[in-house]
Amino acid sequence: MIIKEMVVWALFDSGNGSYLKGAKYLSRSGGANIDIYPIGIDIENKNDHFINLNLADYGRLFGDNTLFDELDKLPKPDLIIASPPCESWSVACAMSNGTAFWKREDLSDSLFVPQKQASPFTIRPKQDYINAYHDYDFEKLFMKRLNGELTVFNTIQILKRYQPRYWIIENPANSKMWEYIQKILGFHLPYINLVRYNNYDYPLQKPTKFVGNIFLNLNPEVKPARTTLTNFSKSYNERSNIPQKLVIEIFEKVYKYFLKETKNDQ
Repeated sequence: MIIKEMVVWALFDSGNGSYLKGAKYLSRSGGANIDIYPIGIDIENKNDHFINLNLADYGRLFGDNTLFDELDKLPKPDLIIASPPCESWSVACAMSNGTAFWKREDLSDSLFVPQKQASPFTIRPKQDYINAYHDYDFEKLFMKRLNGELTVFNTIQILKRYQPRYWIIENPANSKMWEYIQKILGFHLPYINLVRYNNYDYPLQKPTKFVGNIFLNLNPEVKPARTTLTNFSKSYNERSNIPQKLVIEIFEKVYKYFLKETKNDQ
């Protein structure tokens, strides 16, 4: 009988609750004993299975420590797994010299190699959107960029504050978030676990990385998908869904590490 309980904080698991469902399945089946706490807000206002906390909160700048005060009440996490919103880190929204959210300044000339590498995270001025071929909404994209930065910043701050034994961050494989975390926030990403969702009974290929301080050996095999994102659901929650087979495999692997490393703690 499994006795040892692993406490999991699932940041941003407030849409369809992919991590919560996987943890519950394993706990019911006896595959693991997981006490999970989904945390975030639901953009579609359809669910209530989670602890309602704005993970883009910056109130502590003004002395409001609600975010950490509420997290302090939870059991100390053995694993923190996080899926920050990926919109502002996507390379799909292309614009000249970068994306609709970030600009990479061109420092090149016809004579010499630049003495200093251009930053890939230059904030775009409004005029870039006015000049763009696409009809982009400057104000909306501006807010999405801020939300993206704050959620990633808070994710790293939470990892630093609560020091879980294991931590994993999920985002698309080509997300600019990975470079931002390392180059802007200066936070080291030890293990890059690449996977493709259609290897786990999912209709989309969706190359994704689960990056953290633990090696997961997931399946990144390239094979045809049943559909494309263009033909997939328009629901934000559905498009953010994570295959249950994949979630279960991740939790099973982390739990095995957990049991092995804590067997002498009792």
